[in-house]
This record gives sequence, C-alpha cells and structure tokens, in this order.
Amino acid sequence: MKRRNIHIIPSLGYGGAESFLLRLVPYLNHKNIIITLYKTNQDKERIKNSDFKYITLDPFQATLKDTFQFLKLLFSLNKNDTVYTWLYISDLIGSIIKMIFFWKDFKLIWNIRNTVISPNHYSIYAYISFSILRRYLKWLPNKIIFNSYKSMEEHINKGYPKAKSLVIYNGFKKLSKISNPKNDHNSFNIIHVARYHPQKNFDLVFESISKYKSFYNNDFCLHLIGKDINSDNSDLTTKLHSLNIYENVVLHGLLEPKKVHKLFARSDISLLLSKFGESFPNVLAESMLYGTFPIATDIGDSSFIIDKYGYLVRANADPMKIAEIINHFSLLKKNDYYKWEKKILSCQNFSKERFSIKKIAYSFNNLL
Repeated sequence: MKRRNIHIIPSLGYGGAESFLLRLVPYLNHKNIIITLYKTNQDKERIKNSDFKYITLDPFQATLKDTFQFLKLLFSLNKNDTVYTWLYISDLIGSIIKMIFFWKDFKLIWNIRNTVISPNHYSIYAYISFSILRRYLKWLPNKIIFNSYKSMEEHINKGYPKAKSLVIYNGFKKLSKISNPKNDHNSFNIIHVARYHPQKNFDLVFESISKYKSFYNNDFCLHLIGKDINSDNSDLTTKLHSLNIYENVVLHGLLEPKKVHKLFARSDISLLLSKFGESFPNVLAESMLYGTFPIATDIGDSSFIIDKYGYLVRANADPMKIAEIINHFSLLKKNDYYKWEKKILSCQNFSKERFSIKKIAYSFNNLL
C-alpha cells in the first residue's frame, strides 16, 4: 500500500500553524491529505492549485462528499499511514480516532505550536483538550513535535512524555521577489503582524511608537496587519488617537501571506512584543528573510530566531527603551547606508540558511 500523510488541523486560516503546514506539505514524501475541522473564508484561496487532497468536517459547510470521503479514509487507515495532528483540539480528535481504530496500527504525531496555555488566554475548548491530553492520552502518540525548546520544556513539566518529544523548527521561503525595496534613504517603515489580542501586547507597541515619535522622529510609517486591525475597531483607533500616532499608522487588516511578505520587503524593522504564549514566532523569521530587523520580547525561542540581527526586550520593558532601539536602527539607515545594506544582506542569508523549508521537511520525512 502507498504511504499517506494525513493532517488534521482546525482550519487553514492565516495562523502560524496553518501557514507552516501549507509550506511544508509540498516538500513531504508520499501522498498528503488535509482535514480541517471548520472552514474559513481563506480556505478556497489557500488550497487553489494544491497537490494535496482536502476534506472539511465543518458542521455547517461540509458536503455529503466530504463526509463520505472522511469515513472512507477512516476505514482505510493502515500501518503505512501517518496521522499528523496540529494544535490541541486536533491532537485530541486524532487521539480519539487512534483509540477507536486501534487495530489499524497507524502512526500518530502530535504537533504543539505554542508554549503552555492558561484558560484565561485561549479558548475553553483548547484548554480542555490540553488538560485531557497531558493527563490521560500522553501515551498514545508515537512522537510529539514542538517548534521550540521552550515549548517542549514547559509541556514536559506539565506531564508530556520526554522520551517522545523533540523539536523541529518552523521552515520558511520567500514569497515576494521584490528587489532592493529598502533603497529610499529617507523613509522608515515599521511593521507589526499580529491579531488584535491581549497576548500581543498592543499597549506596549503603541506606547513605544508614541515615545519614538515624540523624542526622535515624526517621519515614519507603522504598518499593522492582522485580524481585527481595521478602522471598525474603536478600541484600536481610540488608542492610536490618544497617543498621537494615528497619522503614522496604516491599518491593513488580515492579509494573505504573499501580501504580508511584500510589506516585510518594504519594511526596515518588525515588532513583536507579546506577553506570553509564543513558541516559535513565525513573523520574526519571515521578516528576517527580507532583511527586516526584529525587536521582540524574550518569549519562546525568539532569542534563537533573532540571534545577533535584532534586539530582545523583557515583556514588561520600558516603552522608552524600545523607542531608543527603534531610533538606533533609524540612525544606522540614515547615517551609514553602506553598513545598513550589508547588515540587510547578512540578515537575509542567516534566516534563509537556518530556517530553510527544505531542511525542515527533511526532518519530517525522516522522523520515523
């Protein structure tokens, strides 16, 4: 029988796990099947021209064909199949399938993409799934993949089996072919890609930008991209106005990855000042592919991603400290453009080599 990789994931929206899976699949050996638990507005575009089979179990959008294909797949499971589950809810569903069809002897691999969660910061469904998995079902998977050592360490401390756990970092590739997008000496672009959520610490982002504007530079643009980043979000716009930075901000909303990469290519620095929950922040490595220098809180494996090409700060850092770091990059671009261009190229090459999607796929292909 032919080998199959069967991936179960909540959706194919623009989240980190979803985007990584879609990058990974073309480089995996054997046939790939992706099963989503619900369907988003992005699914159709995301699966266009793909070479994998797609099934959705969305209770409101799944067709009879989807249901039939899923049932057929369940009964055809065999020892040559590997079921990859992505995120806690999918881990739980994959584990239930493993217990029901125990005699089929397929391999089960959990994928954990965050540090340990709390019920206050994630959905109750995710937290319940996490609690059940770590207490009662941790013996089921053949392997448990984490995308950072910080995440693995925290989960092992909560009961996940050390012997089955390993780290495989996320992999990336450029989606934009823009050449020399940062050659305007007089412009300075800052980018922040994150959904509007307390985890992402928008207050610290905005206060830092406000300090930078007040003390150093009025001529810059902050690009905000993510879910609920739009003018209809009154809480967001009120904060921007109150800190006198609204005129310096462009609200892009939720964008497809290719458009985000084009903005990375135009930007000089990226910000990610999360308070908690980050395991392997994709946006840091992705922005570095374009020589965009990151400033991030020391959460998850951010220090490994950034290395010497950006700055780490505490989650409760003084906004003035962050403003000073932003100004450091601004002055370097303005005063020593030759050194700035060399630094951009070095950053690009570093991220490309360390986080090559081909290298990461090799680790998955040789996992078992």
